[in-house]
Amino acid sequence: MVEGMAEGGDAGAPPIHLWVRRVGVYCDERRKTWLVAVEEEAGTLRARIQRVRVPLGEALRPSQLPPSQLPHMWQLSEGEQYRDSNSRIWEIQHHLMRSVDMPQKDPCQKQACEIQKCLQANNYLEARCEAVLQEMRRCCALYPKGRSICCSGFEKEEREREKLKAASNGIHAAPQ
Repeated sequence: MVEGMAEGGDAGAPPIHLWVRRVGVYCDERRKTWLVAVEEEAGTLRARIQRVRVPLGEALRPSQLPPSQLPHMWQLSEGEQYRDSNSRIWEIQHHLMRSVDMPQKDPCQKQACEIQKCLQANNYLEARCEAVLQEMRRCCALYPKGRSICCSGFEKEEREREKLKAASNGIHAAPQ
């Protein structure tokens, strides 16, 4: 499921194509950039996309990208659906974008970039990047949920941790 997420107005018609430029960054047919974060809930894969101005830089070839649940390309298909490069169908739940006139920088983007640098330098061994992961968690804790697309995975991690804590205390967490 593709879900647009941002402050600002309705994006109107969604992009026809989205091509991966680098990890988490896609470019559409108008050379507009989109940040994409993936989450899985109850066996359903969801991609949150947000129109954000990001310098394009050099595009990575698919062979240069780390393994990901996200496709290399999406194409608008019939109605409110995208078909990806693996022939999977993704529904558009809603499609919003930031106002192009008033772009807002993701407040935790710097920390997210530091995580990527650390993981690349350490052959993607998370244990060697615990300090930068903690910095990211601290940054995410400063902002309301949904404010930073970079924090979406950490927010899900926090929800899971809360559910486990509640279960260990014999309390059933309210469904979200």
